[in-house]
Amino acid sequence: MSETTSAARDTIRAVVEATRSPFAGGPQLDRMQATDLERTLRQLEASLSERERVVADAEVRLADRERDLAETEALLIAREQLLAAARKSAPAKVGLSKEEQAALEQLRSELERQEQALKEERQGLREREQFLDESETKLFEKVQAQQEKETELEQREEDLRTRSREFREKLATIDPAAAAALKLENEAAKKKSSDEFNE
Repeated sequence: MSETTSAARDTIRAVVEATRSPFAGGPQLDRMQATDLERTLRQLEASLSERERVVADAEVRLADRERDLAETEALLIAREQLLAAARKSAPAKVGLSKEEQAALEQLRSELERQEQALKEERQGLREREQFLDESETKLFEKVQAQQEKETELEQREEDLRTRSREFREKLATIDPAAAAALKLENEAAKKKSSDEFNE
């Protein structure tokens, strides 16, 4: 889990560095780089979803185990009560036979062993529940961070498109070829929008 978490952090750090560089005076992201970043985020999202599924499966298994432990504990309590009732209701004897005493000692030893095993299983269950809680919190934080990064990437891509458009419009005021290209682009965009509306 720690390796997966570390890899996810490295991926997020790389995305942040790549998306911030255009605004820090570095080279601008082209469409291919933006697509690669989006693909990376999608892969990270799939990884986090898988981890969330694993945690959910573990929770189901632990719930089943907890139910089994509760049934075992109830059985153990019933045995202890039965043994106590048998001791109270049995007529007073001068002494027990060696076989009876050995059987009672064996039963007591078995009950103590089961009680100890039950305590250990409860401790293990508590530790696993704590681990699941921590994992769930980490997953939630990572999913939230990923959503924020996706939103930031979308906004930056939109800003880049806007800046590119403004640059081409300025260039068109001094370069006839650029003006003609911009006009063709505008007409193509209007046609595409019209076609989509008609569909």
